[in-house]
Amino acid sequence: MAVIDASILTSIVSTQLVLADIQSFGLDVSAADRLQTTLHDVLGLALPLIGAIGLSFLVAFRVARYAIVRTGGYNAIWYMAAGFTSVPAAIYITRLVMGVTVLASARTPLGMFLVACCSMAGGWIYFYLISQYGDAERADA
Repeated sequence: MAVIDASILTSIVSTQLVLADIQSFGLDVSAADRLQTTLHDVLGLALPLIGAIGLSFLVAFRVARYAIVRTGGYNAIWYMAAGFTSVPAAIYITRLVMGVTVLASARTPLGMFLVACCSMAGGWIYFYLISQYGDAERADA
């Protein structure tokens, strides 16, 4: 659920940032166009984003768990921080390896920050789900 949430939010934010860039050139983007484009992008970006965010979260949440066990602290903050940093880190690594930023909205500081916020929401959902339905020891460590 955390990965799906972060993927949908990232897709929506990315679409709106790209449409805002289009509007900055003086072109009109109607509400219907925004909705249609957003739905198209959510469906079209679903698999690549789920894969990328899923791998990012897999690493980041393990690191957060290790940090919780070693240092303590408030678990929600650790998982939210892990989410916040994981996808931007994956985007930067991809840029270093491939030489291109694969997510257009993440090419600006604002876009990268908003993508990180979407991932942070995924971190919170992960924490919430493991604390409510998962292993209580794991969530409360």
